[in-house]
Amino acid sequence: MESPSKNEQLLILTDVIKILVSNTETKNTYAIFEENVPPLGGPPPHSHPDEEVFYILEGEFEFIKNDLNNPFRALPGSVIHVASNEVHTFKNVGKKPGKMIVLLTPGNLLDYFRVIGDSLDETVDYPDLEKVPDFSKLNVEKAFKHASEHNVQFIVPKIAEN
Repeated sequence: MESPSKNEQLLILTDVIKILVSNTETKNTYAIFEENVPPLGGPPPHSHPDEEVFYILEGEFEFIKNDLNNPFRALPGSVIHVASNEVHTFKNVGKKPGKMIVLLTPGNLLDYFRVIGDSLDETVDYPDLEKVPDFSKLNVEKAFKHASEHNVQFIVPKIAEN
């Protein structure tokens, strides 16, 4: 019997995730998904209780962990571990789409993705991951609106007041 998650794909801001093992199949012990990231794609800096392990399959990524001023490169074969509640982000800094496998433990972040993401089925167009996304058309409102109920915290820069 094929897993029900095998066909589940979501557009999360700029990225497409294909769920390989759902948290619902593992009783919230872990989840695994493939993440496809267009050039310059990636999330804003954030933290959450789930631990993440990223395994880079294709592309050139820049990751940040804790120190927003100290990015580092991640190329195919790289493994990046992000501890629970560690501030982090990544960006595809290459000219081609990037691909990675992501392991979440316990996998609760997948529930957040299902709330904020668009299901890629017959009703939603699959994005062209070869192109830099049009960031002006991103709907980040849903991501910020539902963040706190899923224990996701975005790190936004402070704007100096005059």
